[in-house]
Amino acid sequence: MRTHVIAGFLLCISTAAAQQPSAPSHQSSVVKLGGYLMVAGKAYEYDRELADEIGPRLTGSANYEKATDWAVAEFTRLGLTNVHKETWEIPATWEPETLATARMILPHEQRLHLESEGWSPSTPAGGVRGNVYWLQTLSADSIHANADKIKGAIVLVDEATLIGKDGPPLFGKIFDNLHLLGTVGAKGLIFGLGAVNNVPSLIGNTAFKGTVDPLPSGNLGLEDTLLLKRLLAEGPVEVEFSFRNRVRTHVPVNNVVAEIAGSEANGEYVVIGGHLDSWQLGTGAQDNGTGAATVMAIAQAVKASGLTPRRTLRFVLFGGEEEGLLGSLAYARTHVGEMAKCAGVFVTDSGGEAPLGWYVFGREDEKQTLTPIHPLLAALGAGETTDEGKYTFETDEAPFLVHGVPSFVLWTPMTKYDQLHHKPSDTFDKVNERDLNLGAAVVGMTAYAVADAPAMGTHLTEPQVQEQLNGIKALAQYQDMGAHGMF
Repeated sequence: MRTHVIAGFLLCISTAAAQQPSAPSHQSSVVKLGGYLMVAGKAYEYDRELADEIGPRLTGSANYEKATDWAVAEFTRLGLTNVHKETWEIPATWEPETLATARMILPHEQRLHLESEGWSPSTPAGGVRGNVYWLQTLSADSIHANADKIKGAIVLVDEATLIGKDGPPLFGKIFDNLHLLGTVGAKGLIFGLGAVNNVPSLIGNTAFKGTVDPLPSGNLGLEDTLLLKRLLAEGPVEVEFSFRNRVRTHVPVNNVVAEIAGSEANGEYVVIGGHLDSWQLGTGAQDNGTGAATVMAIAQAVKASGLTPRRTLRFVLFGGEEEGLLGSLAYARTHVGEMAKCAGVFVTDSGGEAPLGWYVFGREDEKQTLTPIHPLLAALGAGETTDEGKYTFETDEAPFLVHGVPSFVLWTPMTKYDQLHHKPSDTFDKVNERDLNLGAAVVGMTAYAVADAPAMGTHLTEPQVQEQLNGIKALAQYQDMGAHGMF
């Protein structure tokens, strides 16, 4: 059945190519690469190695460094050039040393399903104990107005608190206000953001900079969160939690970079990237093992297919994405002088579901870039684009986008992804080989087409970038992140 399905897809893209007599001369190479990635691509095996053999990859951890060594060795074995690590520094690394324990004490005793939030400090000896105060609005005004209730309490923040009444707030202000809770005297913080079956779901209290907040923070499962909120409507609720974390400061972290040289020695290149780090509750198979595996699989497929595009293909595995795009921001700072030569960046960070197409972030010229291969992408069910700005600053294309580089992020339904990522269930058994291969084919075909196109796309100026971001309602987020030193 699987062989017949793949054969059908190959027939579709071959037919789509044949029906375009005016198509670019490199289209046969695009079809060849896409066919290889679907039939013989290694994305599934690479993801298995990352998730099962290396395991969870917290930024700066031993497992993360093992993953960078693995990637360097594999790029080298494949025969890529300029294979190397690029080092940057994270303010702090974080790893749990003990399992978290948590319980409700009043109005009755009951175990709670809680994990230490990412980049939380350890609790004091004996843990944190206090009455729960549910903060329903995360703003400085609300915190100051309720300072007497927050002082000495463990503050509960749920999804509605973070989102607010007017839609998602600005990242910088979120972290400012979370830090303010400690300043006014809160004992601890509970994020009620977990999933069904009382599964905690980490977000990371990192200020988007990789720093440790002074306030001990836990992440609570959904049903326990709902219970606390119901009981708070009836009277006081008291809880306690305890955990110990290992924090190291000023730690060097590596991105991994490798290239397949283009045929034209003009310095132009495209970036095919994804983040290598993950959270530790699962093994990071979807977030972002599928993305890192896609990067590796495209490199393997291009070499195996004997293809050489006009522009250099640069493969980058970033660290520190989960703590605030730290690895890609470091990469952009290091390579800012050559951004003008970047014809496009193609990032995968949306899981391994069958692709729908591309996020293009409000640029019509990016849609036009896809026009020559649209029939091929459409034959794979991935011919659509979306201008949705929701995820503009949530993965590693952002540091390129703000430099005016044409930027693309693989668009998938993310239905399974949202149920799994940052949770213990993010494991390899959830990955579908056919769907992952389709995504790898879409990324590889698109990036190769741009790398081999006769001319580069347009780079935007800073005012044009601001106009672009304003059009997708992401300008305020960009300005806020800049004001907080994130860009």
